[in-house]
Amino acid sequence: MFRRTAAGCQFLLLRSKLTRRPLWEFPKGGVQEGETLRDAAFRELREETGLDAADVRMVEEFEFTEDYRFTAGGGTERTHIRKRVTYFLAETTRTEVTISPEEATRFAWLPAEETKRKLRYKARRAMLAAALSAADCDQRDTSPRSRDASAPVGSRRA
Repeated sequence: MFRRTAAGCQFLLLRSKLTRRPLWEFPKGGVQEGETLRDAAFRELREETGLDAADVRMVEEFEFTEDYRFTAGGGTERTHIRKRVTYFLAETTRTEVTISPEEATRFAWLPAEETKRKLRYKARRAMLAAALSAADCDQRDTSPRSRDASAPVGSRRA
């Protein structure tokens, strides 16, 4: 998710509440039975940010798939999990976001360079580079300020 400003493109990151260590991520989630990947992306966007399909314009030529692994639990209960996530790119003019308090603690609209610094994983930084190109954003974005906010009371539950 991104928006255009006078200073350049800004990307929406959520600070995950579901990871062991604080982690800034793009909105994402699971696919429910009977959903297409795109349907799931719209549902997750609505659940995690309060934005729905009417609030965004999809960048049709962008689709990025990431495969990764992680462990859950500990000791004898430790489980290895493999995930495949397909990301889509959408543009919005809205700035207000209503995050799910069960899934995120904060959100931020960040310029490209700051977004890149906040992303922990190489594959997500590669995705950001592809998104910048697909969105025709100026990669020299040097916006002096970003918006960072806490979850407002009454945020949606995902």
